[in-house]
Amino acid sequence: MVDAPRAAVWAVLMDLPVAAACVPGTRDIAPADGGVRGTLDVRVGPVRLALAGTVAIESRDEAAGTARIRADATDQRTGGAVRAFIDLAVTGDAPTELRVSSDVAILGRIGELGQPLIARQADKVLAGFADCVRATVARR
Repeated sequence: MVDAPRAAVWAVLMDLPVAAACVPGTRDIAPADGGVRGTLDVRVGPVRLALAGTVAIESRDEAAGTARIRADATDQRTGGAVRAFIDLAVTGDAPTELRVSSDVAILGRIGELGQPLIARQADKVLAGFADCVRATVARR
């Protein structure tokens, strides 16, 4: 839940450079072909990954409060890759509920790290993202 109007939450989520900066571990964020590019530094178990890639809005329906984001990234060191489709939905209005669901494909050696480790790290990243979105909306 975000204690702010739905329009304010939506504006932060659709501003990809701002939303991308809310993902813990991101760096070098810059506009790129209708989206953003950057790098996500993340540790999964004993392995440090530097996932460089792009994020773009595939579809959005402001009236319904839904959007689909696509993220593609690779880690040069391990040769692994991640492809994710993230579905966002905002409902209510002050407070606004933000629901996030994803379909993630982990390719190459990254997948060898094990689903429990990857899921645990993904939960931490998502919690940090939600906290940052709340703080960013509050500052605007």
